Amino acid sequence: MVEFLREEQSLLILDTCEHLVDSCAMLAEILLSSCPGLCLLLTSRQTLDVPAEHTLAVAPLEGDDSVRLFTERAAAARPGFALTSANEEQVAALCRRLDGIPLALELAAVRLRALPLDQVLRRLEDRFRALGGGRGAHPRHQTLRTAIDWSHELCTPEERTLWARLSVCAGGFDLTAAEQVCADAELDAYDIGDHLIGLVDKSIVIREEGEEDNRYRMLDTLREYGAERLAESGDQESAERRHRDHCLHLARLGNVAWSGPEQATWTDRFEREIDNFRVAMEWSLTTPGEESGAVALCGALVGLWVGRGRVVEGLRWGGRAWATGAGTPADRGRLGFQRGVCKLLTGDRVGAVEILAEGAELSLRGGDLQGRLLNLEHLFGAYSHVDRLDDARRAGEECEPLVHALKDPYLLGLHYRNGADRHLTLGDTQAAELLLQRGLEVLPRGEFWLTSVTHLYLSLVRIANGDLDDALKHGRESLRGMARLQDMVCVSNHMSTVSWIAAAQSRHGEAARLYGAAAGIRRGIAPLLLGDPKLNALDRSFQRASEQALGEEEFRRLYEEGERMGLPQALALGLGESAAPESATASALTLDSLTRREREVAALVHQGLSNREIAERIVISKRTADAHVEHILAKLGVASRCEVAALVRAETENSRT
Repeated sequence: MVEFLREEQSLLILDTCEHLVDSCAMLAEILLSSCPGLCLLLTSRQTLDVPAEHTLAVAPLEGDDSVRLFTERAAAARPGFALTSANEEQVAALCRRLDGIPLALELAAVRLRALPLDQVLRRLEDRFRALGGGRGAHPRHQTLRTAIDWSHELCTPEERTLWARLSVCAGGFDLTAAEQVCADAELDAYDIGDHLIGLVDKSIVIREEGEEDNRYRMLDTLREYGAERLAESGDQESAERRHRDHCLHLARLGNVAWSGPEQATWTDRFEREIDNFRVAMEWSLTTPGEESGAVALCGALVGLWVGRGRVVEGLRWGGRAWATGAGTPADRGRLGFQRGVCKLLTGDRVGAVEILAEGAELSLRGGDLQGRLLNLEHLFGAYSHVDRLDDARRAGEECEPLVHALKDPYLLGLHYRNGADRHLTLGDTQAAELLLQRGLEVLPRGEFWLTSVTHLYLSLVRIANGDLDDALKHGRESLRGMARLQDMVCVSNHMSTVSWIAAAQSRHGEAARLYGAAAGIRRGIAPLLLGDPKLNALDRSFQRASEQALGEEEFRRLYEEGERMGLPQALALGLGESAAPESATASALTLDSLTRREREVAALVHQGLSNREIAERIVISKRTADAHVEHILAKLGVASRCEVAALVRAETENSRT
């Protein structure tokens, strides 16, 4: 070969080199060192690690490409098969379920010779069993399992163990998680990085580079295969417990840091890890003797439930954990705080008072001074929203010495904000403004959530005093901070106050759009401004002013235009960065594109059910529920379950009117 290629300008292609990695590597080195005009193009599930090697990862097919391949192979297997409006949703769901893996798509297409499409899709709950049998060009291609078995055999024993243990991670992981979840006496933490590199090189694990850190993930097909191997190993429970303990450690670490200058970073990190947190809580709640882990974990995720506006989901997990009766008094006190704040934000102000009072007592029994103060401070604020002003005063007096003794900037800022809330309720805007300014002075730079709430209250003070320009400045600052955290509950509330100012400044067209945008964001998630009657009355008065100025028909047109806005356009309008032209809101978002089953799932999402609860309710598997929700998000072009819930709520209300 050297003699033949030495003087030539040649391209030599070697396919599936993973079968003979060492031999192919040796051949490549000999040829490249002896033949200067030679280029090699190699395909392999594993890199060769030879000099001058450049790797290009070939990702699974996505979207239209995977649909196109499946449709072509399905037509070959069952003449007459074509992609139509009637089956395109099922085809897309099948392609997503199989991760766009070409072999899996071809094996599924062959099943159409004997089964209708919906049956093939249903059988993919057990993808390895469903895609078994058949005759391929090579025995390893006859089933999906044997194809992955071949990749498994290429791995070292340590890499196989790591593969199995990593299957407990959901939604990705970083190196620290891999070390903490997978290491034990059999697999040393120091070596896990090397074994992980091996899995990346063998295309088992995908490395995803982000701005903050490097994360890894496995395709669902490979993760499911690893889970089967983990169950066979007898190590499943210990791996799942280590995963839960890692999630709890991460949550507690972030819970301490969340109220400080790294709040946005931790909020984003919590969101990235949400699938892992869900898996860890579900395991704790369904494994006898482990329920206390769910109590501790759920109570430590206030930065996710509140900071990201996931209050409905936080209430659901918190309610399940609370009902177990498990956990230390300190952990239950923190869970009481989490539930109380979520109840307050979803409008259950009386329920919030009750659970926050119980949380404060539990924290006291558990010796958790900070937990007690968190409960008491929010109780201080909650009392003002249920017109128990004397109780609010007493709670504030109880907090006063404790908050100064603890010297926590966030708690001190919260104390000032709560005091301002009480004074504002009493009509003393001067005292309220003084306390709010103090709050802004003590809160750390980089803390957005409470800072934004403080700006919101300053905006209310300025509205009451008639200083509309300054009210607008504080209102937009509050909206900007909540947008940074992507807290949709508070984004909606803060956008509403910006709309009041627009109305007061006679910018009624803009006000009408902002009213509609705020309602569209909020619908199905939480009531306006905690459901507080006084604030709701203020909202109605400003809306009436704009409606009278514009006329009922024009106000409704602009309001509905705002409802149809995407979040970026709504934020731009609220922040004064765009006039939100009508072209940006030309098409209404509806549920019309969903199938009957997807509408059923969307309705259960609106009720606040988790994917597992949806699966149990309509008697499907958890994986099918996952796929339905994923498909709904993709078809509607929305990013969160909250937005799905909002659309269901809007459709329900429209059908009643």
